[in-house]
Amino acid sequence: MLDVHLRLFCERLKRVLAGEEGTLPLPDSTNLTPLFQNLLTESEIIATTLLGNYEADMARHLFQLIREEFEDSKISLALSQLLDLEESDEDVKRPDILEILEDINHFVHESEEAIDTFFTNIMQQPNSENESESSTNMALLVGLHTKIIDIRSRMQQLPPGDNGFDISEKSNEIIRLLNEGQPRLDINEFERGREKLFDLLIEGPSGLAVVAILDSSGFDRTAFAADTYNNNHVKFYFDCLAWVRVSAFYDLGKLLDDIIKSVMPPSRVSVIIGEDYQLKKSILRDFLTNKKYFIVLDDVCYNIDIWDNLEEVLPDNQNGSRVLITVTDPELLASLEMENGEEIRLDSVLFGGPLIRLKHEAWQFFILHYGSMPLENYVQGEMIPTILSRIFSVMELPFHLKVCCIYLCVFPPGIEISTRQLYHLWVAEGFIPYNSEETAEHYLKELIHRGFIQVSKRRAGGTIKACYVPILVYTPLLLLAEKTGFVWMPDMEEDSLANAKRCIIVERLIEFFPLEYSDMRLQSFLNHSSASDRLALIDCENFCKKFKHLRVLNMGSAVLDQYPPGLENLYLLKYLKLNIPSRKCLPSLLCTLLNLETLEMPSSYIDQSPEDIWMMQKLRHLNFGSITLPAPPKNYSSSLKNLIFISALNPSSCTPDILGRLPSVQTLRISGDLSYYQSGVSKSLCELHKLECLKLVNESKPSRMVLSEYQFPPSLIQLSLSNTELMEDPMPILENLPRLRLLKLKQNSYLGRKLACVGLSSFPELKVLHLKSMYWLDEWTMGAGAMPKLESLIVNPCAYLRKLPEELWCIKSLRKLGLHWPQTQLRQGLRTFEDMEWRYDIQLYPYGI
Repeated sequence: MLDVHLRLFCERLKRVLAGEEGTLPLPDSTNLTPLFQNLLTESEIIATTLLGNYEADMARHLFQLIREEFEDSKISLALSQLLDLEESDEDVKRPDILEILEDINHFVHESEEAIDTFFTNIMQQPNSENESESSTNMALLVGLHTKIIDIRSRMQQLPPGDNGFDISEKSNEIIRLLNEGQPRLDINEFERGREKLFDLLIEGPSGLAVVAILDSSGFDRTAFAADTYNNNHVKFYFDCLAWVRVSAFYDLGKLLDDIIKSVMPPSRVSVIIGEDYQLKKSILRDFLTNKKYFIVLDDVCYNIDIWDNLEEVLPDNQNGSRVLITVTDPELLASLEMENGEEIRLDSVLFGGPLIRLKHEAWQFFILHYGSMPLENYVQGEMIPTILSRIFSVMELPFHLKVCCIYLCVFPPGIEISTRQLYHLWVAEGFIPYNSEETAEHYLKELIHRGFIQVSKRRAGGTIKACYVPILVYTPLLLLAEKTGFVWMPDMEEDSLANAKRCIIVERLIEFFPLEYSDMRLQSFLNHSSASDRLALIDCENFCKKFKHLRVLNMGSAVLDQYPPGLENLYLLKYLKLNIPSRKCLPSLLCTLLNLETLEMPSSYIDQSPEDIWMMQKLRHLNFGSITLPAPPKNYSSSLKNLIFISALNPSSCTPDILGRLPSVQTLRISGDLSYYQSGVSKSLCELHKLECLKLVNESKPSRMVLSEYQFPPSLIQLSLSNTELMEDPMPILENLPRLRLLKLKQNSYLGRKLACVGLSSFPELKVLHLKSMYWLDEWTMGAGAMPKLESLIVNPCAYLRKLPEELWCIKSLRKLGLHWPQTQLRQGLRTFEDMEWRYDIQLYPYGI
């Protein structure tokens, strides 16, 4: 891990030589290609051969740096001896190799600075033939080559590395020592606890009961809670359910929004979600009154205010409502009392079996506690072996997964991470070969399988939409990142500033910007502060001058009034996210960022873009509230050949001339007045031969869309319609799309009362069908053999639908059926099928069958 910067530098040199960075291929007049090749050759010899002989020394030193964060008494003597191999005459810390590692990192920083300067100069003056400048660049690279040869010579003269400590060979012994003395989960106790929890939820007291799941045995609380939450008996017993993950940065407003989105009908959510906090709190409380609800709060850290906040929001109607909380920090319970009136003492063992009754002013409160460890031990360090074990697991990963894994610590624990954003960042950082998002998705699945990250949302088609880093994973990742200089945060040691490549802001962005960090050579800056700070333009200008070699700039929720002065000079930028809600035009200067691959401005509605945007040949992703693309210049024949994602494109830009210049677009969201631009949109979509996902959102009233005029490309796999107010049945038009697997007819997409899928080969590949907010639908017919591969059907609401097509029950692949607000006739019809509930995983909201 201590050689991570050198190995990433080698990967960058490969991209330079392959023409994937800067304005390459390199100008022939510079004759720099051989120098870059020599740098790569020497760097790879050191990274893969010479340093490979000292992996044990580096691993032990890294463990030693991490151990300094903990008390020695918390680490077993046997493990300490294993890591140190006991002190001997030979200094096991090997200052010689550590000194060389320091020189290597200094060399990498110098090299990065020189290469960045070289590319920046070329992009500033692309046609410059300045001989003195070229000579200077060559001299710099020759000097760097001399340094790396000197480092290699010094390494070759070092005494042999310590081959007696091989992490791979000693993996079983390390895991055994890390787990030695750790509490073990008693399976019998676990099963009794599961039964008690289920009984408490279904058969427990009539009043609102809160159950906190706490363990000192290392079992997966979230998986345990999910097993209960997804149980069909539980789903049918409660009127409404909500699963909300609570991050380490507790935000009651977000918590309230998440509960509202889970329990209330979409039509009401869209109306109230933008209201102020007090009004939303009152609306939610009124909605839950007289309803039997079940709410799970997952991964709750220490915030004593949560009890008062929940009491204000959740009513107790004496009808058996329940709240289940998975507790990350036992300090959260310190304010409660035992049932006999005694306070919970952290140095006590909670007696009474896995289920403990507590006192609370408002509710009946229970703890489901596994293990016999005193809470004091849990809080004060018994989890240290778990942290060390996780660090060891990271160190065992192959390098490509290792850097992607450690990078996860740039996201605060528990917050939802868009997988699309994560893939884009990994690519911009240079972690993904060939910039392949398919490869990034494969890496993510590997990390999920190994337990480093959890899935929080899946798309209707089953792909991962969002994920999060659990707190117990985040802590070891952050330790590794800090000790290796992989990231820097304002509360870390300032000694590591000079080597920092990535700066992460979790809070107080407005305090960071005016500060002087002249020694930093940042490549990435990410703001995850939830505060919508309004930044001064002078601070933004100084920032762009100071960190001119950024590849990633994510300003997060920080509000800007205009584009930061100097932004156009960040020539190496690959990923840019800004929050400028007031701007309606895209400046020409922004189009000088020819390396930009991802441009995100989701709060901006751009109605004027410069023609120069067609010069941005590396663009892959455009994410706006809305963006209007200009017609290409008449004398310009090239295209945005790498652009694969656009959201949301204004319909006025949907012309054959524009869409015909976007040959690689796979995902497209079109939002605006689809009625007015009906002719252009309907006839131009067929220009997109690789289009797989299309979302059409109409924003005009009344709509005059005629779906039969649309020429959809046969490559289409996913289609979503919103507010299109179609008067004609869309099914006969869409059923012949040969590859369509997912169809969402969302709010006000179709105003008719009848749907008919009667073609002999109707929807041959369809797997997911969502009919949402089709309020007047009362009749649906299907032909025999229609939708032969359907797996999931959601109808929300189905207030007037009298029955479902009989042909549905002949589809062998159907496994999920969700019906919201079904009328009595439809509900009773389902009851005639005794095994229907289990075979098809039928979910009826707000009540069960």
